[in-house]
Amino acid sequence: MKRTYLLVGLLVAVGLIVAGLFVAKGPQPEIVVPAEVITKVGFLNITNTMITAWVVMAVLILLGFFATRTMSLAPSGFQNFMEAAIGFLFDQMSDIAGETAARRFFPVIATIFLFVLASNWMGLLPFFNAIGKVEDVNHLIFENLASEDPGKLTLGEDGHYIEGHKFAGTKMGGGGSFFTIKPGASAIDFHVEVGETPGEAVDRYIVFIANKFSGFEATADELAHPSAETVAAAAAALDGSDPDAPLLVLASADSHGAGEEEGGEGHHAIASPALHADVEGIDFSDASQRFGLVIPFFRGVYSDVNNTLALGLIAFVMIEFWGFQSLGFGYLKKFFNFSSPIAAFVGLLELLSEFIRVISFAFRLFGNIFAGEVLVLMLTFLMPFLLVDIIYGLELFVGFIQAAVFALLTLVFGVMAIEAHGDDDHHDGSDAGDAHHAAHPTTSGAAQAH
Repeated sequence: MKRTYLLVGLLVAVGLIVAGLFVAKGPQPEIVVPAEVITKVGFLNITNTMITAWVVMAVLILLGFFATRTMSLAPSGFQNFMEAAIGFLFDQMSDIAGETAARRFFPVIATIFLFVLASNWMGLLPFFNAIGKVEDVNHLIFENLASEDPGKLTLGEDGHYIEGHKFAGTKMGGGGSFFTIKPGASAIDFHVEVGETPGEAVDRYIVFIANKFSGFEATADELAHPSAETVAAAAAALDGSDPDAPLLVLASADSHGAGEEEGGEGHHAIASPALHADVEGIDFSDASQRFGLVIPFFRGVYSDVNNTLALGLIAFVMIEFWGFQSLGFGYLKKFFNFSSPIAAFVGLLELLSEFIRVISFAFRLFGNIFAGEVLVLMLTFLMPFLLVDIIYGLELFVGFIQAAVFALLTLVFGVMAIEAHGDDDHHDGSDAGDAHHAAHPTTSGAAQAH
């Protein structure tokens, strides 16, 4: 019987792998560390992680609204669930900081926990990193190639150009500016070789595009080192006679502006040695497929180090605020104690640790969330319907743990900030004293976290 179950399980696993390779086949995603810019409002870049953060805030606000719109003394349903969750958070904070300090810290700590948790879990939704706008990689290539005077610069020689740069894109069906990665799409890329001039790179690029998007076929040697005849044949395949292929736009052609439709930023004419003409670009606007990089509208909030750094700074500011609020300027004695050389050195270490916490906060959360996002993204394309399900379960757990760790460390450091540091300190005993007494059972843990 066990062998039967094992055999059935193995067949199911193989079936899922085979189905995934056919049904969910697609291009390998491009891994980008910085958040991608979706649009600009004046000088402000609106990134996909920023949009996701706004969505998370809207969701939390709506949840709070629906949980409290019909409140009763005997809660039930959604109100009961929310009150139980909030009560659990408060009880955990009370065990660490004491009830008085917990009431003081609760708005900030609970907000951090709920926002980070919601952000981490929403980042696992299936439409994240899959639906977005397309960036015209073709226009980007021409823009880079023509950004310097070809007579003054040879690619790759002085480090200011595109040495070995990979322009990764996606061969996709459909038109317009709203795209999804479709099954059957393929990943393609174009390399600018070290030592090439812009003209030589453009000739290779014409052959490359014709080979990918038209009936023209080139050998590997022709793709790597195309002759003038090969470039001319490739250009003929992109003359507009094939409705499914893109159009090669020459400066001498009566199509001024056609190359601007996707890029929208003027002309970048490059002299082609093989064609003896200036190439303005390749127009994909009427082609059934195009060469582009999908920029997702939604991406995990904390896969962007800017957001984790911002949250770390918020935690840092609140911790220092609580310290000054409880101890006044006596809080500075923790860092500036000149009673002895050892005390002064310890104070300096304490001061450095306050700022180091910001980096620790930022990169711990960023590293875990970004690594998980990359793992899920890659396994979705390498082995969909099988291992990715396991990783999704693991990421649900990691998302919760990271939210809890960030909130817990902020709480512990807040408790440490309001504790007295010396016999002659004068502070509010109802806050700091209560927290000091409650935090003593966890002193070793707080010291380790510190």
